Amino acid sequence: MADLLLAAAPSASPADADDLDALLDVVTAIKAQQKELEQQLEPLLEALNSAMAAGELDPAFSHNDWAFAHSPGRLSYDFPPVVQLIEQQLKAAKESAIQQGSATEKRGKPFWTIRAPKTPALPF
Repeated sequence: MADLLLAAAPSASPADADDLDALLDVVTAIKAQQKELEQQLEPLLEALNSAMAAGELDPAFSHNDWAFAHSPGRLSYDFPPVVQLIEQQLKAAKESAIQQGSATEKRGKPFWTIRAPKTPALPF
């Protein structure tokens, strides 16, 4: 389906509102499909985690020329209160530097955030 959506995409520089509407329609359709696929993939990845925990899979392997590598997740830390206080002081010092104009602004790589419309909460 993505191939069909991409084939229907207008040129990179839309000439009029219809082209822009078509571009946005394709982008939102692909984004919705991506979200649906991610939801379908989640329980399958949990099954892979279970298979690895049971010793049925190695943390790194290949299947049909696809490489699989398990990542234990990003490491983070809970710091003691004294370190948290220093961090708060540093944040305040950074904010002060911004307000005084002694901090220089820099930007990262531009990107788009595309979110599906919010669905109403279910009554249960």
